[in-house]
Amino acid sequence: MPLDKLKKVWEYCSYNKPFFAFIVVLMFVIGLITTFSDIYVSLYFAVAMNIIVSMLLTGYGLTITRDRIDHGYRLPKIMPKDVVLFGIKGTIVYSVYITVQMLVLNFIAVLFRFPLFNFEEMLLRFDETLNLLFAHNPIHTVIFFILSLLVFYVTSFFGEIGLARLADTKSLFGAFDFKAIFKLIDSFGWRHYARDLTSIVVAISILTFIQTNLPEFFGIEVIIWAILGVLIFATQYLGIGSVYCNIKDNELKQTIEIK
Repeated sequence: MPLDKLKKVWEYCSYNKPFFAFIVVLMFVIGLITTFSDIYVSLYFAVAMNIIVSMLLTGYGLTITRDRIDHGYRLPKIMPKDVVLFGIKGTIVYSVYITVQMLVLNFIAVLFRFPLFNFEEMLLRFDETLNLLFAHNPIHTVIFFILSLLVFYVTSFFGEIGLARLADTKSLFGAFDFKAIFKLIDSFGWRHYARDLTSIVVAISILTFIQTNLPEFFGIEVIIWAILGVLIFATQYLGIGSVYCNIKDNELKQTIEIK
């Protein structure tokens, strides 16, 4: 299933190959600018630059999400107004949900004397994860792992649907309508959503593992690294849009059947 997602992400990104190449170069240049500012520029400027870049990336990411919700099949054009608008609102929504997630996960980690739970990192460093888990009280390990997974999945569900609603309606308040979000997740199926989210995380972990372990090969690895970076970025936002697209399609189908 993760491999199927990676195949679909590649087909989506590479449908218009010249534009895909442009996005890869753009992302690479943005990475160089932020790296340069972190090393050679003042701390305050570097922080401001990273915030701006993060907002713009979130903005374009949500245009990808909206495009997927609308059954798009290729990377959307960069519309400055949409990128800025989505960037500001999306950063607010993401910050709220990720802050809640991190606070609860941190509380659980402190309570059981474990490092902060990070699902992707645990997959990437699976050997270290096993050693860490077996080094603790088995009962505490099981409880910590189950509680952390529950918090991770539930907060991720709400966060993803919140971002998808924002991409679909541009409404900031709709992204925090927890009652409506709960109904949407319930209609999609919690188990189904958990399976889908797991496949997204695994797909991103596979790409990240390859990206961070590229061997040096006459500079070609830099190009591959940039391509993988775009694919990781697209996988996240296409995943958000894909789930919400399925939910909307099911609602439309039910409405037609009732009529």
